[in-house]
Amino acid sequence: MNKRTYVIEINSHQNVITLGDDKDLYKDKLFVKDLSFISGDKLSDSIKAEVKIRYNSKKSPAIISPYSEGKVLINFEKPQRAITPGQSAVFYQGDTILGGGIIEG
Repeated sequence: MNKRTYVIEINSHQNVITLGDDKDLYKDKLFVKDLSFISGDKLSDSIKAEVKIRYNSKKSPAIISPYSEGKVLINFEKPQRAITPGQSAVFYQGDTILGGGIIEG
């Protein structure tokens, strides 16, 4: 039986590619680094916002929380498909862009 598989993870240090099913592509959290907020302020408390993880994706409700210096943790209300390290994540409240950063692998 032919079964569609997807690349779930690439570990270049160990030269390993992990394959999985479509359901394995869904994650409900991610880390974002190289942050830039329009206000110029650092995030000091968790906030509710909407996050886009690729240019043509829909905004998804999430909680953005400070994690470490220059990094935040995004917890989505609903798991997102194919979160891709190296891509941009953009944070919104309504039509206002709060800022964004780079999805960490």
